[in-house]
Amino acid sequence: MEVVHSNQVVRPAAHVEQELETRKVFGAFVLFLFGMSVPYFLMINVRFIMAAGFVPSSADQTTGAIQAVLTLISALTAWAAIRAIRGGNTSAYRVNLGLTLVLGWVSTLMMAWEWWYHPFDAMSHYGETFLTTVGLVAVMNLSGLLTLWASRARAKRLGSDQTLVRGYRLAGMYWIFLAVAALVMYIELYFA
Repeated sequence: MEVVHSNQVVRPAAHVEQELETRKVFGAFVLFLFGMSVPYFLMINVRFIMAAGFVPSSADQTTGAIQAVLTLISALTAWAAIRAIRGGNTSAYRVNLGLTLVLGWVSTLMMAWEWWYHPFDAMSHYGETFLTTVGLVAVMNLSGLLTLWASRARAKRLGSDQTLVRGYRLAGMYWIFLAVAALVMYIELYFA
């Protein structure tokens, strides 16, 4: 219960503690995402050092573009899931996260296909960079998909208790980070 004195709102100590704890967790999550971005920056640097702006004509830009678009659409459904769970709507959260998982799996499988059936020399500078970069993005996507799946299962089992919502939101934010990173990697591999 909030008490109003003149022009100030006084919140109970428990509410202030919970808000402080939430800010700590989100601050730590930002540091986590910063740490997760280091491999992506490294891969971009390796690309420019080893292959410069070279992109072979045999590179399958269509598959890469479809994969990037699917990943971006999955980021939008993840954002819709975050908005739903913030509003306490567990069923909408699960539906949107289900769409995110389907789109994420399809884009990750397309990445695996692209990685396995590449039409260029794997021993070239571009080939080495391409295979390493796509492999990195695929592994990161798998970790994100596992996190989303676990969040969806937990929401189904436990609902949207206020203490659980924070974790659900962080799982969605992690996937959005991975979707943006996948788009950057697509641009870096096909248009640099």
